[in-house]
Amino acid sequence: MAEWLMSMKSKALVQRNVKLSDCVVNLREYRFDSETEIYAIRAYKLRDANIPSKLKEGEDATPIPLDPDEYIGEDINFLYDRKRSICMLQQNRMSIGVSRLAEWINQICPMENYKVAFIPISDKFDANRIGNRLVRTFEVSFANFEPDNKKGSLAEMIKSVNKFKGTTAKITISVGCEKTAELDKVSIADLINDVQDNPGMINSAKIKLKSDTSYSDDDKSRVEIVDLLENAIHDYIAFDIEKKKPLEFTYAKSRMLEKYNERLEKLDHLCVW
Repeated sequence: MAEWLMSMKSKALVQRNVKLSDCVVNLREYRFDSETEIYAIRAYKLRDANIPSKLKEGEDATPIPLDPDEYIGEDINFLYDRKRSICMLQQNRMSIGVSRLAEWINQICPMENYKVAFIPISDKFDANRIGNRLVRTFEVSFANFEPDNKKGSLAEMIKSVNKFKGTTAKITISVGCEKTAELDKVSIADLINDVQDNPGMINSAKIKLKSDTSYSDDDKSRVEIVDLLENAIHDYIAFDIEKKKPLEFTYAKSRMLEKYNERLEKLDHLCVW
């Protein structure tokens, strides 16, 4: 990564468009902290199709005008910790993804016989991590799943669907509106294990956890939705963005660094060097 960034600069490819297999990208800016050896980068996926429109009340919508060499830019921000070879990505819905980022780097990589690959840092959810939080909801969906002679709660659910000759189902178990109620933790732990033992057969599986005993359904910060099939370590950052302005790079970088440093001890524990 570091070699690539230096190569981008030496070849004057910063703020230049680079064509990939199905999109155009542009590394707009990057910063490097020599003390921490952390890079902060912002890149854009460029598009000139499906252009958004400007609207005023009482007037017709008008597409945002673009010159022939102008594009709509969808940004991705990422940190790269050179000491640990860890990359932290903040993706937007229409920005480039991890595979395109790797393609971009490898297309210009100055190191012969080397390829950059991004490997998720595994953070498989263990039922023991529920702790004293309330399990409010369990949700699972599957298709064409044959439980055969398997035992367990999940197999029983699927057998009940098969009994009706159904092949696809989405099952939600919830405590409803009762604020102090929770699902049985032992049974949920068994379901979590069943799901993780059969990841290829499950479309999605999530649980909703409620922190402490405030029981306030309006307090979103105390509710966590855990994707049981998402093993890559991830987090959430709430950005304050001014109206009619984009997410500012320096602000995004500082918030990402805060979260990264909070997670550093856990990251070091999860990574095997």
